[in-house]
Amino acid sequence: MATIFTRKTNSGTLRFYSDITVNGKRYRKYLGLSKKTAQQALKKLEYELRFNSPSDETEHVSYTEAVRRFLVHIELTGITYEQVKFIASKIRAFQDYCSSSGNNTLEGVLQDHCRAYMSLRSRERIKNFYSLGSEQKWKYPATSTLNRDIAIQKRFFRFCLSNDWIIKNPWSSIIRLDDKNGKNPRYSFTEDDVKMIFKNAGKFYDFYYVLLHTGIRPTDAFVLESSSFKANALTIQQNKTGDWLHSIPVPDHLIETLSDRIQRNELLFPELQTDRQRRNARKLIQSLG
Repeated sequence: MATIFTRKTNSGTLRFYSDITVNGKRYRKYLGLSKKTAQQALKKLEYELRFNSPSDETEHVSYTEAVRRFLVHIELTGITYEQVKFIASKIRAFQDYCSSSGNNTLEGVLQDHCRAYMSLRSRERIKNFYSLGSEQKWKYPATSTLNRDIAIQKRFFRFCLSNDWIIKNPWSSIIRLDDKNGKNPRYSFTEDDVKMIFKNAGKFYDFYYVLLHTGIRPTDAFVLESSSFKANALTIQQNKTGDWLHSIPVPDHLIETLSDRIQRNELLFPELQTDRQRRNARKLIQSLG
């Protein structure tokens, strides 16, 4: 009998594992970060354990199966579920493009497919989230976005090449674009911008206040707890790197602003624990542009 069970890591990430017994032997293996991925991986594991094919035969893997295995592979590197979903969307977008061109196999992907796809991507109109208040509601993909697409596809096909599912990486000759805009300094808020943000902050006022006066990332602020504050010092574990920042001095006025939240002895921002509310906090600022 095969079942799936879950375990939660110290960072709160939910991981799925198998519990399967075949021929009297019990197997427990990591399956992935989502239930759907885990169910697919469990079916494959159960089949391999019950009907193990001869090792000297060349394995033929479909495009879809290769994508699934790659996603399980990158999940094991410890990246977040949101990052896995983002990478998956990019890989499947190119797969869908190849399928629309009449090619549904890994072996059939050619350099011409890659070049044509990137040409199409560069002319694609996308919604301009940072200019919601202006007349221009769309923009073309930034050079950095296109280069990220290229990097993801190269990584996926390198994975396929290393597993002998293909004999050549069709993306190997696709060169990254020269990102001239990437050398410009990032935009920073002016004093007037800050005043406008807090004037319209509403229920997100405290959240923006923490970001402004600590400089921490939003992803770190989402998981702040009352225990993160000791007197006038803040201790956090960075979500991006996993590193701990100990005893960061914070101003008195920040402690005063958050005093009610700190006294609750729980998550500092329980209202920002869903993706929807986190997007709303971001979109509110974007709408003021």
